[in-house]
Amino acid sequence: MKLIQLRYFCSIVENGGFISASRELYVAQPALSRQMVELEAEVGVELLARGPSGTQVTEAGRRFYGHAKSILEQIQFAKQDTNNAAGKLVGDITVALPVGISGMLAASIILEVERRYPEIKVTILDSLGYEAGQMIETGKVDFGILPNVGRLQDVNLDPVLREDLFLFSRCQGGEPDYSDIRLVELAGRALVMPNRQVHVRRALEEAMIEKGHAPTIRYEQQSLLTIRSMVLAGIGATVLNWPSMADLLPGGDIDARRIIDPNLSRNISLATSRLRPQTPVAAAVYEVVRNVLVSEVQNGNWKGEIITPE
Repeated sequence: MKLIQLRYFCSIVENGGFISASRELYVAQPALSRQMVELEAEVGVELLARGPSGTQVTEAGRRFYGHAKSILEQIQFAKQDTNNAAGKLVGDITVALPVGISGMLAASIILEVERRYPEIKVTILDSLGYEAGQMIETGKVDFGILPNVGRLQDVNLDPVLREDLFLFSRCQGGEPDYSDIRLVELAGRALVMPNRQVHVRRALEEAMIEKGHAPTIRYEQQSLLTIRSMVLAGIGATVLNWPSMADLLPGGDIDARRIIDPNLSRNISLATSRLRPQTPVAAAVYEVVRNVLVSEVQNGNWKGEIITPE
């Protein structure tokens, strides 16, 4: 069995077929097919079912994929560890960021890693917070940043900051309103919010229920871009963290009011999986990410306060 066969097989599975895998690998489809025929002959079972509707992964293929992926990752780790032993940090790192944070941090993280460790390549996976949590928990990424964590297990948390949540709405004329707003004043306001899987929605509802009210969710949208556009159009207000809307504020079209009485806030933590040991390369990038996050707060770009380690 050849390593190249494992790489080709994993690419076919991850790309959903031979055509897309061929493009990603820059390998002709006949060459891919030949390698897969040889691989299946050696394994002794059908891994990929080819048909008019495309390529389907068999049950045996799904199981084999898990083993093949693990083998390729272990080889990558071995290469990195060898370079690390020689005093050179080299390798690929994947970091999970919630979509409401990645717009502010992703470019800064990549630029700082390039400056300090030019032979480390960082891939940012941005998604909803609970999806980022799942990727971290299962060890699919090296580490990530998470808002308040719910029921995640096998995750180590390193709280970095306590961030405020804000009511963002279309400015009704004149100067934008940056004054604080009491939580009870949100009662009856038409809101555009993500669904209850997203922490900020649950935090808002729980806080308002304690005050004897319930938020008025006029529209439920999962896309941050859609929520932002609806707020800009004046369709409704939203409750989010500062990074989610920060780039829109200089235009003067959005009110940004910190929610108080009680303060609506949450912890932001760096998170690693107990199922995925941290390599020296991951540890180096981890510190870069922490420093970038802290710098954004200190520079006033992220509204919150740094959590001092006990």
